[in-house]
This record gives sequence, C-alpha cells and structure tokens, in this order.
Amino acid sequence: MPVAVVLLTAFAWWEGARSRDSAAAHDSVAAMVVAVAVAAVVLGRGRQRVGSADWLAAARPRHVSRSRYEVGVAVWTVLLGAVVAWDLVSFIVQAHALPTLSYWIGHVIRYRLGRAVVFALWLGLGLYLAAGWRTEER
Repeated sequence: MPVAVVLLTAFAWWEGARSRDSAAAHDSVAAMVVAVAVAAVVLGRGRQRVGSADWLAAARPRHVSRSRYEVGVAVWTVLLGAVVAWDLVSFIVQAHALPTLSYWIGHVIRYRLGRAVVFALWLGLGLYLAAGWRTEER
C-alpha cells in the first residue's frame, strides 16, 4: 500500500507539471478514468453486502439513528444540488457577479502545486468510490 501511495503521489505531481491544455494532461486523466472504472468493476465485484437498490439503508452506521441519517442524506443532496444549480445558473447568466465553480478552481490549478493537489484529491476520491467502503469478504 505505501508503494501505491508513493506512485500515485508521484503521478499527481507529474500531472501538476502539465499545462491544463496539454494533450498529455488530457490523456492521463482519460487513462485514470478508465483505470478507476476497471478497478471499480474488478475490486467491487461480489463485495457489496446488499444490492444497489438497498445500499442507502445498508450504508447507515449502526450508531446513527435512521432519522438523523436521512437528514444527513437530505442535506448532502441539497448541497450537491445547490452546487450544480449554481454552476448551471452561472453558465446561463455569464456574469462576473456569479462566477462558475471552474472559475474558482482555475485560480487553484493555475499553479503546479494546485494542479497536483487537486489531481491527488481526485485520484483519492476515485479510489475510495471504487473500493473504499466495500467489505473484504466475497
């Protein structure tokens, strides 16, 4: 596992050195999308405790009450919906008073360190979603 972390960190640093518009940056991101999709299928096959339709109820931690869990899911749903709506309205209005999310992220990824950190976070989220919460038994 430590070797994988070192390799992914080095890859994120290499990605950060690429220009946002370079073919190498686009190709490496596309390769990671394919790799995470394959990892999700390979690592996740047969590891879910319940079917996809029942995952929400099964994912609730035992120490969290059902109503508190449902409120948390509702809050995250509203938050993600608000971010999507904000970006959609920003694209439609095209005004500086309501900048898009990519405008703010652009200020971070203009620098090599910012691109490397954002890419590393993206890799980590992809790995977590592909295999992070799955059980060990098959």
